[in-house]
Amino acid sequence: MRVWQDELWRLSVVQRGPIAGFAHLEPHRHIPFITDLEGPEAATLGAVLARCTGAIKAATGADKVYVYVFGDRVPHLHFNLAPSDLLPPGVALDAPDMSPEIHARTAAEIRNRIAA
Repeated sequence: MRVWQDELWRLSVVQRGPIAGFAHLEPHRHIPFITDLEGPEAATLGAVLARCTGAIKAATGADKVYVYVFGDRVPHLHFNLAPSDLLPPGVALDAPDMSPEIHARTAAEIRNRIAA
């Protein structure tokens, strides 16, 4: 679910899975990998990342938000943002999903916080 965007970036919150508040930050413009990051996206990344992780942290009550960058499966730069203390130790791929209501409520709270 898209919860925020500006002219360069967009933030989407995943609506399924075991972690409410897990999100993806990605540029609108196609940038294959982090090593290709340049221009206005490079100049604004720090502020945008701080804004997004701050909203996730506040909305979920997490102590911190981990930022992961993987680039082998999808050649389009995106940052995986995961509320840290909500990650059960060794999250298994078969961990039960949070309810759709919890995901929707968390996404709405992130949207409200990032807009503030």
